[in-house]
Amino acid sequence: MRPYVWISATVVLILIGVAAFLYSPPPKEVTTTTTATPQVTETTVTRQAVVGTSPAPAEEKPRVSISYNSELAERGAQLFKDLACTACHTVRSAGITVGGNIGPDLSRVLLGNVGVEKGSAGGPIMMEYFRKHGLNDPASDPEKAAQLIAEFLSKGDEDLAPTMSAQIEQFRKQYGDRWTSEIIPALVELFKMAAAK
Repeated sequence: MRPYVWISATVVLILIGVAAFLYSPPPKEVTTTTTATPQVTETTVTRQAVVGTSPAPAEEKPRVSISYNSELAERGAQLFKDLACTACHTVRSAGITVGGNIGPDLSRVLLGNVGVEKGSAGGPIMMEYFRKHGLNDPASDPEKAAQLIAEFLSKGDEDLAPTMSAQIEQFRKQYGDRWTSEIIPALVELFKMAAAK
């Protein structure tokens, strides 16, 4: 692989890392259901995630229900490592605690809780992306937020994240149809799982 791909990947990971992070206590409610269909068995986990940044006790913060496919989320966690996202980021709530400290922890990207951590470049890209697409409060509609994250990882945004857009193009070239059909859905499930914990 050419060195510029790795450099581009690192830069992109830095920009992805400008996404959200916010510590949240573990959820109080957990419901697990298993749906069986011909040839497919899927485990969906629904958790109540704490929303907000105030120092108030967790009981006073609103909670949002987030469902995710646990097997696909685990696949996303492995891909996150395989794609070298850990060069810049962690996803602590999903158990990815070893990694780069250039960009922010991505545990709360789905909820739009963003910030700049440890000298990361850029700014709150995902929150700006959500707002640009009419979602001012991602916690009010986690499914829409998940769709927008998938769209962002699929197309990028030249205005908000030109370097990330270039990296996405490299991933698309490298992985072909797998990028949108397999990899992005798994990464989105990872972010859903992370936000739910």
